[in-house]
Amino acid sequence: MSTLHASSSALRVGLRWTARLLGVGLVSLVLVIFVGEGGFNPFKLSPLEALQMTLFLTTCFGLVVAWRWQVIGGAISTGGMILFLAVEFWATGGFSKLTVFYLMLLSGILFVVSGLVSRPRSVS
Repeated sequence: MSTLHASSSALRVGLRWTARLLGVGLVSLVLVIFVGEGGFNPFKLSPLEALQMTLFLTTCFGLVVAWRWQVIGGAISTGGMILFLAVEFWATGGFSKLTVFYLMLLSGILFVVSGLVSRPRSVS
């Protein structure tokens, strides 16, 4: 029984820290790119680009929130990236070939799974 508990605990910790490290790396990359480019002017974006930027920044926001509230932040991040990819598919007729978007989606999913696995079970 203790082996099962130990492996379950290791799974929870592993999921949480994998999601956290992946999320921190991705949000840090986004910040470095924005700072390196001197930020962006939202008034120079087309309506499609503004929508995609909003969804992308929502995804980043969700990854930050997920450090405190895993399920909520992971759901925000996952939802933002799914909508981002849907808009990309609608606009271009195909999915993005950039791996960073799929890694952001993976991080959000890992946060949700980690949060759900870590919830205490009710005793019936």
